[in-house]
Amino acid sequence: MTLVVSACGGGGGGGGAAGTAAAGCTVGVSWNNYQEERWAKWDEPAMKKAIEAGGGKYVSNDAKSSAETQASNVDNLISQGAKVVVILAQDGTAIKPAVAKSIQNGVPVIAYDRLIEDPKALYITFDNVLVGKLEAQAVFKAKPEGNYAIIKGNKADANADFLRSGMEQVIGDAVKSGKIKIVGETYTDNWDPSKAQTNMEQILTQNQNKVDAVLSENDGMAGGVIAALTAQGLAGKVPVSGQDGDKAALNRVALGTQTVDVWKDARLLGKTAGDAAVQLCKNSDPTKVSGTAQFKTPGGNSLSSILLTPNPITKDNLKDVLDAGWVTKADLCQGVPAGRASACG
Repeated sequence: MTLVVSACGGGGGGGGAAGTAAAGCTVGVSWNNYQEERWAKWDEPAMKKAIEAGGGKYVSNDAKSSAETQASNVDNLISQGAKVVVILAQDGTAIKPAVAKSIQNGVPVIAYDRLIEDPKALYITFDNVLVGKLEAQAVFKAKPEGNYAIIKGNKADANADFLRSGMEQVIGDAVKSGKIKIVGETYTDNWDPSKAQTNMEQILTQNQNKVDAVLSENDGMAGGVIAALTAQGLAGKVPVSGQDGDKAALNRVALGTQTVDVWKDARLLGKTAGDAAVQLCKNSDPTKVSGTAQFKTPGGNSLSSILLTPNPITKDNLKDVLDAGWVTKADLCQGVPAGRASACG
């Protein structure tokens, strides 16, 4: 496992969460869309365990992909006694008034996995610029020239642009020289796989199927992209990227239809946020949370942050996710022919 905290600076006044009771520490978590597999399966259990290990109490609610609902959900968590609020933002801009109000009322906020442009919030995520870079490196290695399509995530989520900037570090020079031509680039509402499929179908139609590589920003959308490619007999011929370590995507890596899945061990992210929340219960200053460093945002703010390092999974290192207990061999290797991936035997 290469998952480590890459930001090592910051004050150490908070100390570790485990074993230090935080009396009356209720941590409220606002999920943007709890129906997504990842949150319930990986992030929440790790976060809840860390909070309870620190003597705290976990409460949560679900915005069901509504920015308006999420704003009222934050108020609801505080009314339930939350002393710290963790927000997975549906819309990083729309949630800002609720964040400012929370902080003004003495309730610190953790921007979880997605940026919220408030300098007093604590930002905890994986290094998303690096994720985009790792996605592009794997696809570029497989196809260093030709027609590229870029399927980006939700426009209201800063991560979509962080990922894209990481991709640019890899393909930028080849685009300028003409070796790579971007024949389609689009945001995808709500990171929706079905919309990603529609976007990819349109790009294929517009280019008479002459697409040589696809930079898809996450696994769900990669599934939609690959469905569109499959319909045209191109799956496995066109390299495709993704991220998140979804079970289906890892299986696609083993099958050879997805080139790379940048794995962000959400258990580590959830634990890190839970530990930080307990520390904030004792001291609301985010700069005092252990392991923080300053992060300069696109909006010119400086936030205390903890950035974690992801691991790009290709067919060559699928054993990493097996060894970590992230996926079973049966799920990883379903339908994989003998000899296709060494992890599957």
